[in-house]
Amino acid sequence: MNWWIVLQMAQWVAQVDSPPAGYLLRDDVFFAQSPCQQRLALDKPDTLLLDIALFQATNEARRQAGLPILHYDRALYQAARNHAGSMIQHDYYGHENLYSLSELTLTKRVQLQTKKFGRMAENIGQYQTIVTPEWFGVRFNARTHRYEYIDSETRQLFEPHTYASYARYAVVQWLNSPHHRANLLNPSYTRVGCAVQLSRAPFQERRAPFGRLVQNFGALQEPTQASR
Repeated sequence: MNWWIVLQMAQWVAQVDSPPAGYLLRDDVFFAQSPCQQRLALDKPDTLLLDIALFQATNEARRQAGLPILHYDRALYQAARNHAGSMIQHDYYGHENLYSLSELTLTKRVQLQTKKFGRMAENIGQYQTIVTPEWFGVRFNARTHRYEYIDSETRQLFEPHTYASYARYAVVQWLNSPHHRANLLNPSYTRVGCAVQLSRAPFQERRAPFGRLVQNFGALQEPTQASR
């Protein structure tokens, strides 16, 4: 094979395996950028930006706890993305995917992508994307054919989270749960994949729009020692 073709193929493979630039920033630098402060466009969200924001919020919590940050892993990310997408597509919420037996469990989902991890853990979450208090009102706007979420007393309209605030809100919910917190702050995990999928018909139901989120953590297998 021509050496130039080999070189081009090697560069293409490197680009495929390289994470998008947002994963390479420090969390504080990432969250200082203006796109993170934009409100979620619930009809057409920037899903990649949201995935990176969740990754960065995860590492922000790790750094604040004095732990090493987690590195982006494409296989864990793909497994997380597939599971978040399945939960939205089939409208369920859980760690088991009964709609695809080859992706039934976390282990199966990750091992479809790679077998390099010795230990894995998964956090999932379902959180609404509109910033509201615990109790709020809902009204249907006949002109726009959309539901609106309002303060029952002032009639003030509640707005969606920003990309940054939604990712940070989700991480706070996990930190407030002992089991999820143990996964997120486990020092033995070194890699992570984070993904978010938002509800497909925002503003078309009385319940507020929501997202389903997945964190997949991994610790690489220990190298086997050669027998003497």
